[in-house]
Amino acid sequence: MVIYKDSKGLRWAFGIAAVEAEGIKKLNSLPGLSENPSAVGLLEVEEQRVPVATSTVHRRQYRTNRDAVIPIHKMIRELETQEVVSKTHSPFNSPIWPVHKSDREWRLTVDYCALNEVTPPLSAAVPDMLELQYELESKAAKWYATIDIANAFFSIPLAAECRPQFAFTWRGVQYTWN
Repeated sequence: MVIYKDSKGLRWAFGIAAVEAEGIKKLNSLPGLSENPSAVGLLEVEEQRVPVATSTVHRRQYRTNRDAVIPIHKMIRELETQEVVSKTHSPFNSPIWPVHKSDREWRLTVDYCALNEVTPPLSAAVPDMLELQYELESKAAKWYATIDIANAFFSIPLAAECRPQFAFTWRGVQYTWN
């Protein structure tokens, strides 16, 4: 379930569910859900624990394309306002890697390659998409809705003890994911 807090402080909850016809009206009546492409929201799930890195990784920030500076700065400020990132002091640091999207916007990414090298691997259970489709088709609903979660990585809450290793620095300030 994703909880989205809009600019007026209203909280919206989203989950995967079959939607009946009358539910379509309710879904269509929700205001402004896609007006702000940078609205993230945190998943309402148990905070995720990541294996602790076997050594400290501290990488300097890469040179940033001049055109990316203002958009990335705005993104980080919005993420901080949404309480998705917070200021920190950590011995770890990974560089931001702004990526130019096809629509001329910028995507905030962080290069965690060095961190991945010193972190024990996780084995994740990936759902069988065909099985999920069969399950949905067996439901009585006539309509289904999907929502593509923008910035999905940003919406995964991290356990406090894992946060330091995900630190990154922007414009002299160090942040981490919440």
